[in-house]
Amino acid sequence: MNARNRADLARLIDPLETVSARWGNALTDSARNMLLMEVGRLSLAYWAWDEQTWTAFVASVTGEIRHRRRAHLVAWGYLFGGHRRLHHRVGMPKLRPLADFVFGHGAVDPALEQICTLLERWETQPKSQPELVRSSVLDALLSAGSPCLGDVTLGLLEDLVADHPASSARRRGLFKMSRVLAANGYIPEPLTGSHQQRGTRPETVASVPPEWLEVALRWRKFSTNEPGTVRTKFPLLLVAGRWAAEKHPEATSPQAWTRDIAAEYIADTMTAVRGQWAGHNRNRTGWGEPLGVGGKAGRADTIRSFFCDLIEWEWITPRFDPRRVLALPLSVRAGRDPGPRIIDDAAWAKLMAAGLTLTAEDLRAYGTPRAKAAGWHANYYPIEMIRALVGVWLFGGLRMDEIRRLELESVRWDQATDPDSGETYRVCLLHIPTNKTTGAFSKPVDPMVGELIDAWKTIRPVQPDITDRKTRQRRQHRFCYRAQLIGSAYLNDKLIPILCAKAGIPESDSRGALTSHRARATIATQLLNAKDPLSLADLQQWLGHKHPSSTRYYAKILQRTLSAAYKRADCFARNVRTIQVLIDRESILTGAAADGEQPWKYYDLGEGYCSYDFFAKCPHRMACARCPFYVPKQSAQGQLLAVKDGIDQMLERLDLTDDEREALEGDREAVTALAERLADTPTPAGPTPRELGTNDSFIPLTQLMETVSRPAHEDAE
Repeated sequence: MNARNRADLARLIDPLETVSARWGNALTDSARNMLLMEVGRLSLAYWAWDEQTWTAFVASVTGEIRHRRRAHLVAWGYLFGGHRRLHHRVGMPKLRPLADFVFGHGAVDPALEQICTLLERWETQPKSQPELVRSSVLDALLSAGSPCLGDVTLGLLEDLVADHPASSARRRGLFKMSRVLAANGYIPEPLTGSHQQRGTRPETVASVPPEWLEVALRWRKFSTNEPGTVRTKFPLLLVAGRWAAEKHPEATSPQAWTRDIAAEYIADTMTAVRGQWAGHNRNRTGWGEPLGVGGKAGRADTIRSFFCDLIEWEWITPRFDPRRVLALPLSVRAGRDPGPRIIDDAAWAKLMAAGLTLTAEDLRAYGTPRAKAAGWHANYYPIEMIRALVGVWLFGGLRMDEIRRLELESVRWDQATDPDSGETYRVCLLHIPTNKTTGAFSKPVDPMVGELIDAWKTIRPVQPDITDRKTRQRRQHRFCYRAQLIGSAYLNDKLIPILCAKAGIPESDSRGALTSHRARATIATQLLNAKDPLSLADLQQWLGHKHPSSTRYYAKILQRTLSAAYKRADCFARNVRTIQVLIDRESILTGAAADGEQPWKYYDLGEGYCSYDFFAKCPHRMACARCPFYVPKQSAQGQLLAVKDGIDQMLERLDLTDDEREALEGDREAVTALAERLADTPTPAGPTPRELGTNDSFIPLTQLMETVSRPAHEDAE
């Protein structure tokens, strides 16, 4: 070997020996020789290899003995080629030897200790399974090129998660690691399981005109609405863009919309069907069916608020008033009945019984199929936490978001005094965090809620501070376990089906699926229909609503409550009375009544009778003016009626005016006042009481009785 060859060989060997001098592994020389042979075959120095070349070379190393040299080869590819994801490309299962080769022996121990210690403290992982997270931590550190946790970024973690299947242990470990990094301030927030699904799919926006899509994307970025509201409105904005491309290709930009185009869009929305202008959508349920009231309102309200924002932000020059032109037609808006979707009393009672008797055995076992087959039974969440969650759901009347965001110190106990008995009793006040309509507030709940929450607080393990999504402040949360908030879908998808099965009721009824939000409407309706109900203003404050109109969507007066209130009001029956009537059958049979020769009906006035057939229409019925229709009981005709055969008795209802009812229920002065007001009113015979000279000697009606339609117990009273 000449001097030049020796120099070239030394140039290849010396760097390898320099970095591997501290490895102290007998396989180093063998691995170095394998690398040099590949350099000779390729006629290319190893530091010039790209990642694909390194991957192919390491993958070609097979056999048990040769396989043990892969860590050395990957370490050289990492150090000399800068290929930090080479270990992932070749599928290395064990990363600790590689990390020691790259960073130095024991350099990653502080990071591993910090991660594993906190996760065990938070009860995020079993103490017997530390390797599930260690490999994920090593993967992140190697990819970051540093043994320090502070050099791991959120973007790097998101890229790593995307490289692993959803079911892989390493991917789950990255999520757990992110919680520690977020708790220590290394990254702004932990990973979320849906971060890859956020936003609209590319195939969905492909059918939207570029000019419209550009403005819609910009609006989504700057909108100050709730994230959930923005996610709901954005696809509806794309619907309007597709509509414009189909109906008005010349107006595919919001700036080009005129009053006529806007009015046409609203008109087409009123006749649209589901899926029309929706673009690519995997959910095709109900496609082709007419849009419901909610669908029409959603499209109209979205496009109206969109144009209002564009005009207010001075992105477009206003050409029409969107509040008028893009308003939802009144005929459609009138159909938006609040209609609270309450759960019927029987099903709700069974749900409450099931929730208050819930045990760990009722919950679904958590674990791998192998562990379950071996008889290992565990719950993902402690039963004390689940009981507290169920108690808040059954008695708190909260939104699911409010339940998840309850603070650790959310319960405060107070005392109150019963005004009737003077006894004191405990009051449980639940502190509700800032919500979508109001700021934080406290409201009374059943003491059982506080007791269940305190029981969970007693055994709750230490948990990290988590950033509140509304206030952006880091704080402790009540329903936090394994270093994360309870799942947003856990109550609806997991717990409520368990309660329904335990209660023996279906998971849905005529109003739809039983959900966490329907409990809020059920509780609100019960409070509004209780024996001593909350007023609408009180209920509005208890629910945390800003406007009373919002409360109408959660509470309504039940039919039975309305019927009972209507009965108690008695606004019509209070003016109804009955009067005894004598019927002369002889006058009817002989035809004398038909010929007008003789009366056939006599109303009993107490001191006499009124023979006027239309007594109910007589204005003087409460104070008879003694017109020719009046028959005194002491007269011959009156005495004859008392002893005559063929006289039937019956009761007839009279509807009194308010003045007549007051006169009837008042004293003689009230009757006198009524008579004076009627002094110049003609009697059925024609003359007025003043003309008859009877206004000072009227006959007050004393024979009116309470209507027979009233219950017997009211008559007894």
